Amino acid sequence: MFEKQKSCAQLSQIVKLFPLPEVMLLPQTQLPLNIFEDKYIAMVDEALATDRLIAMIQPMQETNDNILHRIGCIGRIASFQETTKGKYHITLLGLCRFELVEEIIDETETPDPNAIRRASVDYRKFANDFDRPSAERQKLIDREKLINSIKDMLHNMDLDVDWNDLANTPNEMLVNAISMTSPFQIAEKQALLEAPTAADRAELLIALSKISLGNTSNNNDLIQ
Repeated sequence: MFEKQKSCAQLSQIVKLFPLPEVMLLPQTQLPLNIFEDKYIAMVDEALATDRLIAMIQPMQETNDNILHRIGCIGRIASFQETTKGKYHITLLGLCRFELVEEIIDETETPDPNAIRRASVDYRKFANDFDRPSAERQKLIDREKLINSIKDMLHNMDLDVDWNDLANTPNEMLVNAISMTSPFQIAEKQALLEAPTAADRAELLIALSKISLGNTSNNNDLIQ
């Protein structure tokens, strides 16, 4: 019978890798994914039949997933819907970040290009990811400053968020949700993932928003 993982000790050290650029998963946050490639459909099939775990990780470059970043986050399939032709809509619940130890290479003469990628990982640096945020931790985040920074950035990018929907979202969850959906590139997303705490991540979000605003202003000046 399947049991939900509640600590690092319950997580496999050999994981199924899902490399995606500009997509990241954070602990205690949900990530919806559409699964349509054959190798990832096979990955979901295997996960559903076993531990329901999939390890999200970013490649170094958008157009080449051969070289991966060293830090990712493992998630459990919290819900899924099978669509036509065996495709899936799944939602991953982030559990714990990990450090990539080494990818397990297929050394057969004719490696299968559609084979599931696997790696050995280490969770020890991020064991606290399973801890529920305390009231004291929530207070370390300047919610008003964060929201104002993100609002200004999204306004300049002609994007919008219904902040009323997020009014009752706890601070750490809000930070993680904004980090995952923010319109940043691989390097910025990776920095947000690797931030030691949610409070650090919030400060980084504010800094990145200011940089984005500055770049937008410079571009507008050039256009004018």
